Amino acid sequence: MRFFTTLLLSVTAISAFSQAKGIRCIYSSSMEVSKGVYEMENEIAKKMVIRDIQEDKKIYSLTAVGNKYLFTKEPESVDKVPLMVDKKNIYVDLDDSIKVTQSEFVNKLYIVKGHANRLDWDVEEKTENVLGKTCYKATLRQDPRITAWFTPEIPFACAPLGYYGLPGLVVRITTPAYTLSLESMTEVDNIELKEPTEGTAITEEEYSEKVDHNYKKLLDSADKVTYME
Repeated sequence: MRFFTTLLLSVTAISAFSQAKGIRCIYSSSMEVSKGVYEMENEIAKKMVIRDIQEDKKIYSLTAVGNKYLFTKEPESVDKVPLMVDKKNIYVDLDDSIKVTQSEFVNKLYIVKGHANRLDWDVEEKTENVLGKTCYKATLRQDPRITAWFTPEIPFACAPLGYYGLPGLVVRITTPAYTLSLESMTEVDNIELKEPTEGTAITEEEYSEKVDHNYKKLLDSADKVTYME
């Protein structure tokens, strides 16, 4: 607890910076080739899958002004491995506890608006130097598969993919799908962040049910194909 409190105090000491200026960060993705891919018997198919994974490079921007953040997938992204749920924009306003996610699912755009619920992290004392910044590793309690490296030297509690709440900017985050790494950061000023509006409005519960239903259908169809072979 004392360790985490120290981090919070270090952020508070330089909070004037976050109120006066904003930042715009660029992140790029990387994916690991799983053991299952290497074990594929069809050599041609295996080489194609490995090539697509290695060439896949999704580019995202993260703009933060005060306690508002906008995470956006950029058009220069190389989608060799498409995501089932492709998050185009995530807007978070921690002052009003609002989170708006614009996602593409089954070729249709949706807007999901809900509360910016609290996220709890377990922070380790071990540090690592990333891009010249002292960074700490943290694991999301709600989903231990999510790990992040953040630096209190940059006092913004924002992170890619809406994983906010750490006392400093996240420079690298790993999810089950891929890892996002910070490539560049610039200061911005006089920028107004707006929540995305394009897409079919749907509740969080309805969206989760839709995704789960389609995912189950996908698994069922895969099982049938395997059985027929």
